[in-house]
Amino acid sequence: MPIPPSINLRPFHEADTEFFAGMAADERVTRFIGDGQPWDQETIQVRIRAALQQDPLDAEGSSRWFLAAEATEPVGIVVSTRKDEGIEIGYWVSPDHWGRGIAGAMVNSALVTIPEVYGTQELIARVDPANAASAKLLTRNGFKLESHHEGLDHYTLA
Repeated sequence: MPIPPSINLRPFHEADTEFFAGMAADERVTRFIGDGQPWDQETIQVRIRAALQQDPLDAEGSSRWFLAAEATEPVGIVVSTRKDEGIEIGYWVSPDHWGRGIAGAMVNSALVTIPEVYGTQELIARVDPANAASAKLLTRNGFKLESHHEGLDHYTLA
């Protein structure tokens, strides 16, 4: 059995913009996000500004982004956002690192980091039903499918 990669999460910085923008403009990455299309530069900049704006953590909609790195190399982004029903997590893996267990290692790190940041274990995730790999990853890490709403499967950490 292969050893899972060691992933560190650190807060997203302005210097991480180019890495994120590359993923946001890549149709392979965005196919299960939003409308499934790559993001234009304006959308990317709006999202990055929001990510860097440190809203109070107890405010609904407040978010924290994290750069996932293997050693010093960026491999993905983890996003967390406060919602009514809990802290929603999402993750993007750079296609250069697909198939290596990076997403699983990122979720494992997120399950430690995000509850510490927000002070709650109430984590949720929304997944496109066609994204079987993500659904499997979440259930393997203790999430349970709760409902289907507006075209997405809704998971909660059990």
